[in-house]
Amino acid sequence: MSGGLRILMVSDVSPSRPLGGGERMLWEQARHLAARGHDVRVVSRADADATAPVSVAHERVRIQQFRADRGSIARFIRSSIFGARRAVSEVLANQPADVLHVHQPLAGYGALASRAGARLPSLYSFYSPAPLEYRSRQGMTARHRTGLAGATGTALLWAIERACLKRARLVHVLSDFSADQLWKLYAVPRERIVRIRGAAATERFKPAPDRGAVRCALGLSADRPLLLTVRNLEARMGLDTLLDAMARLKARCPRVVLLIGGAGSLRGTLEAQSQALGLADHVKFLGFVPDAELPRYYQAADLFVLPTRELEGFGLVTVEALACGTPVLGTPVGATPEILRALCPSLVFRGTTPEAMAEDLERFLAAQARDPDAYARLRDACREHVERHYTWERATGELEGALRQVAAAGREVELAGAPLRLSGTDPRLGCPACGGPTRPSRLVYRGVRYRRCPSCRSSLSMELPTASELQHTYETEYPLLFAPDQVTSERTRLFGVLLDRLAALGHARSERPRLIDVGCGGGHLAELARRRRWLAVGMDIAHQACAVAGRAGDAPAIQADGALLPFRGATADMVTLINLVDQAHEPLTILREAHRVLVAGGLLALRVPNARFHRPWARLLVGLGPLVRSRGWDTYPVVHHFAFTPAGLRQLVERAGFSVLEVSNSAVASREPVAKRPAADALPHWGRATIAAGAAALAELSRDRWLVGPSVELYARKGPR
Repeated sequence: MSGGLRILMVSDVSPSRPLGGGERMLWEQARHLAARGHDVRVVSRADADATAPVSVAHERVRIQQFRADRGSIARFIRSSIFGARRAVSEVLANQPADVLHVHQPLAGYGALASRAGARLPSLYSFYSPAPLEYRSRQGMTARHRTGLAGATGTALLWAIERACLKRARLVHVLSDFSADQLWKLYAVPRERIVRIRGAAATERFKPAPDRGAVRCALGLSADRPLLLTVRNLEARMGLDTLLDAMARLKARCPRVVLLIGGAGSLRGTLEAQSQALGLADHVKFLGFVPDAELPRYYQAADLFVLPTRELEGFGLVTVEALACGTPVLGTPVGATPEILRALCPSLVFRGTTPEAMAEDLERFLAAQARDPDAYARLRDACREHVERHYTWERATGELEGALRQVAAAGREVELAGAPLRLSGTDPRLGCPACGGPTRPSRLVYRGVRYRRCPSCRSSLSMELPTASELQHTYETEYPLLFAPDQVTSERTRLFGVLLDRLAALGHARSERPRLIDVGCGGGHLAELARRRRWLAVGMDIAHQACAVAGRAGDAPAIQADGALLPFRGATADMVTLINLVDQAHEPLTILREAHRVLVAGGLLALRVPNARFHRPWARLLVGLGPLVRSRGWDTYPVVHHFAFTPAGLRQLVERAGFSVLEVSNSAVASREPVAKRPAADALPHWGRATIAAGAAALAELSRDRWLVGPSVELYARKGPR
């Protein structure tokens, strides 16, 4: 299908008057697709103050509205669904479409449940979970009820959105955070998700040639530090916390001013809080800022502040402010870190408390005053960041590709009468352990589906990372959960037991064996080996881990990929690979590199999570429903890119040229992160204790007769046994 598509968009918000991010996103998508030659029609709910639904055409986009009854929540939901259903049926009766693009659940369900809409292949754009959005506003409007009525409304919205997601062929998200929400709430696997980042209208949102003139035109002081935030004045936006931070900041920066743009149910409450905190000279409420005026306020500000407390699925205002050359300081919530850390990690608040926000705001303003040239370079970098990653040209091209994929798949299904075959289910993917063929399995972990080898029972993820993606993960994300400069006492004991076993197996070879610890993290194992007077060196893919290891020990760690060890052949007596090959890019290549650098008769020590233990737990916890997934409890089992069984691990090591000496259950070591992590994302203490006790008992009772412990250790020798 190379020509233009006939696209029917269905939404709960109207693009005819862009009052918020949802409306602006819908309108920009529609007009950019129309500009590319596609026939775009939009069915949307009429504005609340509209006297009657309208049918209009603007910039080649035809908009058909339907009326909703706002008398009660039940009537609002019912009228939104049935109004959209009737409108979609009428529009499609006049002119068919190639693809249905659904934007929100109520109108979307009406479209997908209609006879005409159900026959169309569909793409669902998931910006934020409807039930959680509703719950975050409970008690703030007449429609957002508390108590039993509110709980019923939340459950009903969950069921409606779930039905939409099940009917859609693909689901479009703006961020990895939203993809995680899809898994936690609705168990939508990654293979059905397409991530297309949002965008800013860079032709409108751009730096001002003269910021002083913009401030003068807006009636703002030319020489006072100016902070800006534009938000719906609702609880989840965190504006009350920002006001508390301003009360602390004004004592340190007495001339600072905060502009708050937006309307909402908390306007009066926030104004009263501002007065009580003595912020009359430091905080100004702008009210609703029209879309046409937004660029000037972004341009005038020294800093845009995003104090969101929860549910930041993307942050359109974030990229709009950056497009104007204005830095953004945002809370580590939702998708905000995905946007800002790639630009500058210090643009993410270190916490969500008023104290943390005030300290980071003070630090930013002090740096701006101390080094104006660096601040000017940062403003330039903000604009460049948007031009590289967040333009509508890029976003529209990717959205167009997703719509074509959905439409083409729908035509193939219609012609062949076969179910949709999604990308990523290539039957040629071989087993990472034994090399045999794999087949689809029921295991889905953190939204990613796995294939399974019928021979050795090992599994592999359908989304394997590239070498560069893996390094990025270990450089940026892994240290947030597992700080390389810290180690639990259980893991220290584990390292000691492992070194004891290596010493016993290689006791006759050398008094000072040469050991390479690949994937050393903070270098704790190598440091223990050096205390035994071994010649030990650590190696890791992440620079931060190597830096920590170098400071902690008396020998520097080497930054390198385990698939290309920077050592000559036959130079090491021992190589350790602890919890590495299951997370690696090429497990077999790493083992062959270990084989190359070992001397004849050299020893390999390898430890990985046991798929025989963790896969059943993963399936059980996922099956318990969204409450378990939303709290992150289903991630407590350890299933990485590769899930090796003991038999598969043995075959993998033998394929690399080793002779396996023994395979055994490994001692249980805590998986509790040593870096800070929200409590809601981890299994409760009693749950962790129960699993740990059960795992230890299982490993002890089996006595290596059955390798069913949570982890397995393998020792092998280079050369014959």
